Amino acid sequence: MKFRPEIDGLRAFAVISAVIFHSFPGALSGGYIGVDVFFVISGYLITSILISDLQTEKFSFSEFFGRRVRRIFPSLIFVLAMTNIAAWFLLLPAEYLELGKHTAASAVFIQNFVFWSEAGYFDPAGETKLLLHLWSLAVEEQYYLLWPLALWLVWRKNASILKLMIGVAVFSFILNVAFVSGETEAVFFWPIGRFWELLVGALMAWMSIFRKGPLETHRQKYDQFLAATLFRRLPSLAKAGTYNVSSFVGLSLLFGGVLFLPEDIVYPGMWALIPVMGTAFVIAGGATALLSRVVLSNKLALWFGAVSYPLYLWHWPLLSYGNLANGDRASVEFRVSAVALSVFLAWFTYRFVENPFRFGAHKRLKIQALGLGLMLLGGFGWLNYKFDGLGFRFPESARYYTDTIDFQWWDHVQTNICHLQEPELLVHDDICVQGQGAEGYKVALWGDSHAASLFPGLLALSEQDHFSIFQLTHAACPSLFGVKGVYRKDCPENAEQVLREMLQIKPDLIILHSDWGYDDYHLTVTELGVVLVNTIERLKATFPEAELLIIGPVPRWEVSPQRVSYRNVNRLLDGTASPMQPAIILSEQDAMIERVAADNALGFISAINELCDAQGRCLARVGDQKTDFIAIDYGHFSKAGAEYFVEHIAPTLRLYLK
Repeated sequence: MKFRPEIDGLRAFAVISAVIFHSFPGALSGGYIGVDVFFVISGYLITSILISDLQTEKFSFSEFFGRRVRRIFPSLIFVLAMTNIAAWFLLLPAEYLELGKHTAASAVFIQNFVFWSEAGYFDPAGETKLLLHLWSLAVEEQYYLLWPLALWLVWRKNASILKLMIGVAVFSFILNVAFVSGETEAVFFWPIGRFWELLVGALMAWMSIFRKGPLETHRQKYDQFLAATLFRRLPSLAKAGTYNVSSFVGLSLLFGGVLFLPEDIVYPGMWALIPVMGTAFVIAGGATALLSRVVLSNKLALWFGAVSYPLYLWHWPLLSYGNLANGDRASVEFRVSAVALSVFLAWFTYRFVENPFRFGAHKRLKIQALGLGLMLLGGFGWLNYKFDGLGFRFPESARYYTDTIDFQWWDHVQTNICHLQEPELLVHDDICVQGQGAEGYKVALWGDSHAASLFPGLLALSEQDHFSIFQLTHAACPSLFGVKGVYRKDCPENAEQVLREMLQIKPDLIILHSDWGYDDYHLTVTELGVVLVNTIERLKATFPEAELLIIGPVPRWEVSPQRVSYRNVNRLLDGTASPMQPAIILSEQDAMIERVAADNALGFISAINELCDAQGRCLARVGDQKTDFIAIDYGHFSKAGAEYFVEHIAPTLRLYLK
């Protein structure tokens, strides 16, 4: 196939957009559309090659997949291997276990399904998943397992390739639009919701091959029209007027998309038409369009286009290692360094790994070696996953403190029974009352997952003080009326359902607790205060006899207590480690909630005052067992942490437990 420089430029646009978005999201809010650009390019190029081979009777499944192996496997194997080698020295067992699962999934190109199955509020942050970006590679390879066979069958039957393309593309697009709001993760990760994007590229290939003559006739007519109107005073542009307009429209859509599409929209859906059609227009404009020559075919764009695949592979693991070490998004300095290192590694991989395997002699031997290499990597990942993150990497004396994840935590908070994690779950189970049952003093716990994490502690206290506790919690939905998040659009409906359930319960005490500083709620401190006052007024009007108690925000851990524990394992072993660690204190939210509680004559407990000192250090360990950390992550109470905290505030709680 003839080299198309503007397509390499499109690759550069796509990868640079993705890298900037992942590294500095505020700088390029719509940078995530880079993946969609890759899909269209891939659909166009591969379909062009397939149809050309079918026309000349040179098509061979073994040749096609051999080319894919030599194109895709070398860089992928190198990045997977280096990521796992670094992880051997850097990751805790629980983190390495997850990487093992994702490595095994990457080796067989099913990681999009794995990430879809993991998607949810309790899942570790995507920023710390070292291979999260490989979902898009899996979608492409799943497409290319099916598409050559479908084209070959249609070609042999002398049926219509166009009808096949349009039919599948329309079906895929309808599914994408119909389910994107209710099943966002499924549409995002599942191939059927993305195939239409590759098929738009395939349609461009079909038109360039089978409609070249008619398209050229129409183009000449449009060129004449444009020369007489739009380009009347620009004769240099009029010579390729249609191409110039097509390129301008396409680049406008692409640059408009990366600059102005919000980060928090429900995607893909209809929004994906912007990058998909933008890419299609640029491809239609070809290499002769002025903007394509200037913007996409310059030396810098061509260089980045050439290294775009290894650059895409490298940038995310490097950024994720920084996020893991930091416990949150890595510093700006680290991210700049990671991007620079990614560019260097991309060039190195392209020059010394990808090209030697992709080109030259001994093709069959290379394919066999690459297949074996990826299989061995996948097997290593599977063993890593099966053997709990290979904890034997650590000295025996330190191993006790590295295996710190509490795998029972989801059971402790009664996930999807009383703590409703999935959006489709709305009504709490009848067994969500613990303690004396409906006859005793009744406490309702309302909030998000932070409230759910408090439940084990309240349950332990209920067994001592003989009261009933009703757990009414939803993932990512605060104990507030009318607040809608990005992750959960149904929070207002959930709040109304909780109110209906409380009307049946008739609680004596209502405890409100949430992640009062959660970014997904998009509330300033002042706005939070207004919504909280409205919520309190409504609860007071509905339950005039009930007591209301608000528990303020808990400390946030920039670096998780577990990882700090590992860093200071020698101090743990000799008994000199402090149970206190530096934390992020949401002092503004805490002070505002305290004022609102005082103004409305409500009870208030400051978790920050109970757990932190004046220097901003907060209690991290609450016992001697390996899982006895105050939190399981950045801020959710562990079972031991919840029991410790509730026992610590029990004297105040008992003032309300009449």
